[in-house]
Amino acid sequence: MDRDEILQATIHWYLESGDFNGWGTFHLKDPREIQAVIDLIEDRLVDLITHEDDENIHIKRHDPRLPEVQVERLRRPSELNHGCLYPTAEALRLSGVVHDATRPYTSALREGAPQLDFRAFRLDVLEQYRNDPRYRYEVDDIHGTIFRQHPNAEDDEFHKFGFAFDSEINRYVAAFLRYLNDLSPEQQQSWYRFEVDGDFGLHPDYYRTSILGQFPERVSVFDAFLKEKRIINEMCACMGKQALFRSNYDAYRRPAGFGFLIRPTRAEFSAFCLLLDQLLSDDINRDFFHGDMEMEERGHMEDGRKIVQPKGTIRLLDEWIDGNFRTEDVDFKRDLMTGFRTVRQARQRPAHQIEDNVFDEVYYQQQRDLIRVAYTSVRTLRQCFANYPRCGNVKVPEWLFEGRVWTR
Repeated sequence: MDRDEILQATIHWYLESGDFNGWGTFHLKDPREIQAVIDLIEDRLVDLITHEDDENIHIKRHDPRLPEVQVERLRRPSELNHGCLYPTAEALRLSGVVHDATRPYTSALREGAPQLDFRAFRLDVLEQYRNDPRYRYEVDDIHGTIFRQHPNAEDDEFHKFGFAFDSEINRYVAAFLRYLNDLSPEQQQSWYRFEVDGDFGLHPDYYRTSILGQFPERVSVFDAFLKEKRIINEMCACMGKQALFRSNYDAYRRPAGFGFLIRPTRAEFSAFCLLLDQLLSDDINRDFFHGDMEMEERGHMEDGRKIVQPKGTIRLLDEWIDGNFRTEDVDFKRDLMTGFRTVRQARQRPAHQIEDNVFDEVYYQQQRDLIRVAYTSVRTLRQCFANYPRCGNVKVPEWLFEGRVWTR
């Protein structure tokens, strides 16, 4: 095969293989063919990917190595059976490939983009799936999967995504071209309307798991919050007491809506404040305190009549901690109770007044601040309970014990 035949074979296989595959270098037998490929590489018309670059040489997941590195590898006879050629963007343009706006992400691959290039989207791209009963999605704030729901059959996977950040740590949905390519033309156009330009970096653990193939380094603060509560309840059983929290969600088994906002509106933020308070102060089980303290407060009205009313859950917890734990750490009590009170105050603000709904990205930061302080409270409470002798056998996951938690 001469130079042009090799180039045309590479382009044809890339465009017609169905998955934008590379053309195997095992086809090259004659030294003149190898020299022709070297010329094509140096002229920036083809790229070589070998097993030294990627264990899967049959798709271009990343940008190839520098041309001089490719040429050096091509000169090794052993590499000829372990490499694939790919047309460059310039070669594809010269061959007549043009952009197809009806399938923008498939078109990006046809124009030579690597399959693990990602695009960033506003978070509300997910709203269409949250509001459509035909779909559901699951997220751990690092990865996400959208499922297509079927009444009488198992749900099937529809699309995968992750998250990315800009320099201001604003959060965006991120999706690789290889997954965007699988969407229908209508769905690709729908996602394209939410795409944003800028300098974005993948969530560190999304990069670690999806690009490097490694285990995640940390866990989302929402999952850590739920895990802390579950462990506290286990400790309560060891103390011979009723569970402190009535609900018992575990990490990765979240109640609906317990995650980062997908639309920064006052209405969504207020709904989150309500849910968080329901999982925190409202979730406290009053039976936990029975037998340890006075459950009611007594007083007198102006006319001298006696009044008796139950103490609130936050006050009960505050007084129970005061009566059962001693520490020289002056910040301990503040860290423990601040989250309970802050979340309750955030919930009460929208509950006591009618406000117009507004869109403001400041709600993203306010939510992050609120979940951080709530998590600090339950973490400190778990550390407090761990001092009880019988709680020593309760297993705390290493990631939770060390505080390996993402708060963004």
